[in-house]
Amino acid sequence: ADCSEAGGEVGGFSATVRGRRVYLIEAAEKGMAWMRLTARGRAGHGSMINGDNAVTRLAGAVARIGAHQWPVRLTPTMEVLLATVGELAGTEATPDNAEALVEEFGDAARMLGAVIRNTANPTMLGAGYKTNVIPTEARATVDGRFLPGYEDEFFATLRELAGDGIEFDFESHQQPWETPYDGDLVDAMTRSLLAEDPDALVAPYTMSGGTDAKHFRKLGMRSYGFAPLRLPADLDFTALFHGVDERVPVDALEFGARVFDRFLDQV
Repeated sequence: ADCSEAGGEVGGFSATVRGRRVYLIEAAEKGMAWMRLTARGRAGHGSMINGDNAVTRLAGAVARIGAHQWPVRLTPTMEVLLATVGELAGTEATPDNAEALVEEFGDAARMLGAVIRNTANPTMLGAGYKTNVIPTEARATVDGRFLPGYEDEFFATLRELAGDGIEFDFESHQQPWETPYDGDLVDAMTRSLLAEDPDALVAPYTMSGGTDAKHFRKLGMRSYGFAPLRLPADLDFTALFHGVDERVPVDALEFGARVFDRFLDQV
């Protein structure tokens, strides 16, 4: 009750760009659509002609969705981040060079490249029970993630790609969020980081996955991801998310404890 601001996970960690550490504070998050796609057709024997094959219809839809190249869309949060990188690279950030600027983050581009566009990845397929029997139904799941402000475009494109005869329903449908990168909380996070790493830069970013901030936002809270870590330039941090032996260096945790102690003294 009466909480107006929240700080959570997956923010305040460092990435190295052109020899400079850039600390990324989560200020936005993509929405999530875990979808089940179903195609229905006419059952029959596998040796005969069947022009109403559910597997064929579903496979076409899944292939089109998986192969689609989603256009670059820059949200306010990512405009700030890419402008910061653009200054280091000596160029102005635009939608045309956004992908090149994201590549400046090295291994972290795997995650950051997913937050300058919507994404939809097919993840599971299921149909039939016997090789010589054409089934009446085929199913697939798709993990869709959409940027703040681009939900309508996402679903309209997805329907068009799927084509006729494909039913959609949701395993989970969660909204995106974006908090303006300003105010006392942002100032306190920035001061706390720079006190421990004075030559660094601090900027917001959009998270490709999901955190508890989605639920904080439902309660009207301004939310940020802030769990500070000073990471080695050669550590592929994002590859460790949900991975085998997920870990961070001990000195990165010690750095984070000092930063967070300073932060709590200011809020």
